[in-house]
Amino acid sequence: MGRISADLVDPHGTHLADALPKLRSLAEYAQAHGDAFGRIEAVAEIEGQLRVLDMKNDVVQAGVHAAQNAESLYKAAPAY
Repeated sequence: MGRISADLVDPHGTHLADALPKLRSLAEYAQAHGDAFGRIEAVAEIEGQLRVLDMKNDVVQAGVHAAQNAESLYKAAPAY
């Protein structure tokens, strides 16, 4: 039988000084509680396109922890 799950979609920006710390906190939350959600994503508009970070993805989580700034993360993310 199917399962109902909640999604976490967090609108972010890169213009504030706390953008990267917030992404790191969301990555840590996804590591600890990701199984309770269908998806956990951070979304930002970069150069007129929406970019999405899949925070449940291990590679994305590692990238967030290694990043020097939030904008570089979003520029590497898929555009919609």
